[in-house]
Amino acid sequence: MRTIVNDLLEQLGEDMVSHGWLVQSVEQEDAQLDWKTVLAELLSEDVEVGDTRAAPNYVEFIAWKGAIEERVSRAIECVNTLSGHDREFAYWLALRKNVDRYEGEGSAD
Repeated sequence: MRTIVNDLLEQLGEDMVSHGWLVQSVEQEDAQLDWKTVLAELLSEDVEVGDTRAAPNYVEFIAWKGAIEERVSRAIECVNTLSGHDREFAYWLALRKNVDRYEGEGSAD
């Protein structure tokens, strides 16, 4: 699992990662590994999970609050409520240093 976590951390250094990309990366690395386990591991490092919103000239990342288990459960719920291609973008991951704001905080506008 460490290899996939390191690969995803490297990718997060360049840009945000969607749920679909996380799942695809996990499946390519180890078909026996569960994306939920990898997500929890990433959240224990310098990674946040959340939503995005179009802002002037960039995409704003709004991180979810809560314990790791709560945020993983929320991610699962988001994936389960969507279908088709929408599931790929159920949530996004970003390095903590790239978070624009946390939910409940004022807009970055």
